[in-house]
Amino acid sequence: MREPVTVLRQCAAELVGTFVLVFFGIGAVHAAVLTGAQQGLWQVAVVWGIAVSLAIYATAAVSGAHINPAITVALMILKGFPPRKVPLYILSQLVGAILAAAVLFTLYSHIIRDFESAHGVIRGASGSELSAMVYGEYFPNPAIARSLHWSDASVSHVQAMMAEGVGTAFLAFFVLAVTDVRNSSGPGRRLLPLFIGLAVSTIISVIAPLTQAGLNPARDLGPRLFAYLAGWGAIAIPGPRGGFLSVYVLSPILGAAVGGAVYQCLIVPRVPLADQPVTSRVSAPTVWRIRAVKKVQLVFVGGFLGAGKTTLLWRAAELLMKRGKRVGLITNDQAPDLVDTKWLTEKGLNVREVAGSCFCCNFFGLIEAAESLRVLDADVLIGEPVGSCTDLSATILQPLKDKFGDRFVLSPLSVLADPLRLRHVLSDTGDALHASAAYIFRKQLEEADLLVINKMDLVSREEQDRLEQIVAAQLPKAAVRRLSARTGEGLEAWLDEVLSTRVAGSHILDVNYDTYAEGEAVLGWLNTEIRLSAVSENIEWRTFCLELLKELRAAFDDKHARIGHVKLLLTAGGGHCMGSLTSRDSEPLLQGRIDGSPAQASLTLNARVEMPPEDLERIVRDTLSNVAGRNVRTDVLTLRCLRPGRPKPTYRYGAAIP
Repeated sequence: MREPVTVLRQCAAELVGTFVLVFFGIGAVHAAVLTGAQQGLWQVAVVWGIAVSLAIYATAAVSGAHINPAITVALMILKGFPPRKVPLYILSQLVGAILAAAVLFTLYSHIIRDFESAHGVIRGASGSELSAMVYGEYFPNPAIARSLHWSDASVSHVQAMMAEGVGTAFLAFFVLAVTDVRNSSGPGRRLLPLFIGLAVSTIISVIAPLTQAGLNPARDLGPRLFAYLAGWGAIAIPGPRGGFLSVYVLSPILGAAVGGAVYQCLIVPRVPLADQPVTSRVSAPTVWRIRAVKKVQLVFVGGFLGAGKTTLLWRAAELLMKRGKRVGLITNDQAPDLVDTKWLTEKGLNVREVAGSCFCCNFFGLIEAAESLRVLDADVLIGEPVGSCTDLSATILQPLKDKFGDRFVLSPLSVLADPLRLRHVLSDTGDALHASAAYIFRKQLEEADLLVINKMDLVSREEQDRLEQIVAAQLPKAAVRRLSARTGEGLEAWLDEVLSTRVAGSHILDVNYDTYAEGEAVLGWLNTEIRLSAVSENIEWRTFCLELLKELRAAFDDKHARIGHVKLLLTAGGGHCMGSLTSRDSEPLLQGRIDGSPAQASLTLNARVEMPPEDLERIVRDTLSNVAGRNVRTDVLTLRCLRPGRPKPTYRYGAAIP
């Protein structure tokens, strides 16, 4: 279990990251100047770049690895980084740089003394910048100026300011480019630190002959302060030509802001969205505005398989759009080719799919999906976690509040429940779920901020009241709401509540992950995409879908296999038909329309059934073949059948964050 990432821990990470950066960076300068170990400027630049990469790899997960006050300020101006954290980050960066300088001085003190003696340098006197340059920076570069016999006028004060400003502008420009989730040509999260390091090396190779390429107020000011105390005095501060504040502190900060703004203003409007598992029918805006990033409402709708979450997402999005809101939806599955994603996209909605694992085990996949929708100026994002997933408060909501509270406003966690399944599980009657799967269902109910009993149109008022009584007896703290996503009854009241309430993730569960893992593993998990071609004329595709669902239900019933859900989406001739089956006792439900009898159709089918994956695949293939018969040719384009692995959350918090 991971502890919450507090501001104190973020500051500690910035301190450590800056220490790593400065220790190896100016350590390379020590080695080059004092011993000749680095033969040439490029070698020193490469070490600086590697130091940057290592510092980012080591600390980015906690603090974002700014490790540079200029970048911190730029992110505050352009990306909405909280202003209250800026002075804390900068102070931490300065302390890390000072400590790195102190450690290096301890290691190199005798060598520095011998170097000064050999070159006739008196520490603190004019000309001692030749040794002081291993800590702070000077213009022109003292080592190069001495070897090439440059005068002080070779690099003027204004030129030095321009060099540091332009160099840091390029740095911020490249940082924003490679970290932009919209950038389809970006290096990706794992390679990102390497490319930032390469950018630093490249910039240093051009700027360092002029000003030593500080590009980082902490990297210069921290070691410079130490050098002042270590005997260099006025040679360190204010320096033989002064200007350390304007050249190495103010110019990088201004340059980073300008470089970041150039990327936001000139490049972002033309950046295509990074590849996602699903395309969207809503294109990116053609005009981007430089402004503080607005907070976006983020709503999670959980619940077990077959609870009606996707219908609720569609109805809620429809209602929000009628209110003039921009909406983004995030779906989630253990494998791609999700019916929910394709159906919502067919409705013209802006959808992102996080496939391959649940939100909690792929937290950064969730963030990338949310970011790619947020930059489209979405007002509200609605996320639909995997139906067999629980412990969402500890693994999703708390990390979001802790790490991304400046970007998202979280709504109460709504957990949908099918009334029939709710009655069976809480009353321990019927044969609704395997015991471990029922455990997941119960845990979902326990952690809900709002327990939403869906499909109220399918049960009588008396049954609704009995269900609430059962819930009150077993879950006395539950805040129960009723609605029907299909008819819209109660939908508007629920939506108003989740958009106006700011209590999210108030319950942290005690979850037995062994039972949780078993509950997911009892399910076979199948996603397939199939091309259908009519052999005979007048194929009625809705009838085909209904027969397929009924035959699958019969096959599963014959094996006494409990159904989590079976969903299909058939598209043909510009129309579509969506079908669902949630238990062996229920009738298949169909919605949508296909006009005429198109000769070609595309079928996406998802099945979650309590049986081994190989048996599930065989039944689906055989049933599809039987229903198609001689009238329809089937070509399986993709088919993935698996058993979910043990949940391994990216984060898990032990306490709720206010």
